[in-house]
Amino acid sequence: MVDATLFFTPHQDDETLSMGSAIIEHVEKSDTHVILCTDGSKSIIRKVLDDGGSCSYHIKDVHKYSLSENEFSKDRDEEFKDSCEAMGVKESNIHIEDNRAHDGELSKEKAREIILKYLEEYPDAKVKTVTPFKASGIHEDHRALGEAALELYKEGKIKDLRFYVEPYDYKDFKKVNPNVEVWKVLPSQEEKLLSAMNAYKKWNPESGHYAIGYHSVKSHFDELATNKIQYVHAP
Repeated sequence: MVDATLFFTPHQDDETLSMGSAIIEHVEKSDTHVILCTDGSKSIIRKVLDDGGSCSYHIKDVHKYSLSENEFSKDRDEEFKDSCEAMGVKESNIHIEDNRAHDGELSKEKAREIILKYLEEYPDAKVKTVTPFKASGIHEDHRALGEAALELYKEGKIKDLRFYVEPYDYKDFKKVNPNVEVWKVLPSQEEKLLSAMNAYKKWNPESGHYAIGYHSVKSHFDELATNKIQYVHAP
C-alpha cells in the first residue's frame, strides 16, 4: 500500500509558494493530497481588481472587474486547482475543504477539525503544513493551522509532521528562532514548480482568470522564480 502524504494549506497560493517543491517530490513517491483550509475571500485584491487603475503586469487593460466575495473565492480556487495539477497532484487528491474557514477566521479548533477529518481516512499519513512559530507579519490563519498540527502531533494523533517556512519570511524566522534547524528544499523538477506559479499569473478576464495570486504577492512569486528555495523544519 502506498503511503499517504497530506499537505494542508491556509490559502490559495501558500501550497505553491511555501511547499511547492515538496509537493512535487512527494507526488512521485506517495499518495499526495493537498487540502485548502480557507476560502481566501478577504484579500484586498478583490477591491484592487475594481479600482479602475492600470497595472504594470497587464499594461493594455485596467482594473474594471467587479467580483462578489463568492465569485472571487471561486476564481482563487481555480488558480489553486490549476497549480496543484501542474505539480502533478491528481484531481481527486485536490481538496477544497467543505468545512473551510472564511479568510482570516481560521481558528486552531477549526484547523484541528479539518486535519482530523483527513487523518480519519489516512491515519498513518505524513502531515505537512506551514510553520506556527512566530516571525514578523505571520498571518493568523497560518499560525492557527501550524499550531493545530503541532498540538495533534504532541497528542500522538500525527505520527510524522513537517513545517514549512514561507521563503519570504525566512530571514525573520531565523532571527526569532535561531535554534530551530531548517533544511533547504530544492526543486527536483523546476519546470513543474514554474508551471505551478504560472497558474497564479494567468490574466484572461474573459475566462475568469484574474492573476489574483500574482496581483496579491507579486514579489513573493518573483523571488521564488529566481531563488527556487523553500525551507522545512521538524516539530
